[in-house]
Amino acid sequence: MPTTDPSRPSVKDIVNDWSRRTHRAVIFDFNGTLSDDESILLSSFTDLFRKYLGWQMTPEEYSERLLGHSDREIVETAVRTHGGGDSVLVDQLLARHGDRYKKLTAERSPITDSAAELVAHLARLEVPMAIVTGAQRDDVLGVLNSCSTGEYIDLFVTEEDVEHGKPNPEGFLKGAALLGVEPQDVLVFEDSVPGIQGALAAGMRCIAVTGENPRPQVLARGVATTRRLSADLFDG
Repeated sequence: MPTTDPSRPSVKDIVNDWSRRTHRAVIFDFNGTLSDDESILLSSFTDLFRKYLGWQMTPEEYSERLLGHSDREIVETAVRTHGGGDSVLVDQLLARHGDRYKKLTAERSPITDSAAELVAHLARLEVPMAIVTGAQRDDVLGVLNSCSTGEYIDLFVTEEDVEHGKPNPEGFLKGAALLGVEPQDVLVFEDSVPGIQGALAAGMRCIAVTGENPRPQVLARGVATTRRLSADLFDG
């Protein structure tokens, strides 16, 4: 579960500190955090960029340059660098990506059992929850409407709701406002460097969800880390 490194705060310490707040709330990032879908995103963007931009993007390029940014920012960066900056093409690729994402996530829900259990556990504790993400709203709703997790979370800040994506704290501050709490009341789960930076800039506590192969860029942020979302994070 939580990774072990004496130089960074522990998940237990972060959760215990947050739990002493009178008005507690949780914000989840979506892609790669609440939704275990980074392989789907990588496949979709790689195929689209190869077909329409002639760019064979590598997993390393995606991880280092694009991961954690909004869908629109990812496509805009690719089109600006490899497609001449055509704004019409940006909208076309976003639409195609959305179609692919909906198709692939309809075949198998990317919400893992352990993540679903965590959301249900927080709901039982009456902890308000929201999602702050750079994904498109239709993509998020498509996943949540097809699984039990959608019964517990109905507050969203998506790509369409902000002027400035992560690492700007705008989305997180809007999320806190939707939840009716102060930023310091919020515990954020994130998986990317821009997301971690945005959460911290908003004055929130943050736990990084690293997966089984933590990225050095994420570990370098010095926040508490866990391999996966699980209700066990809130035991004790």
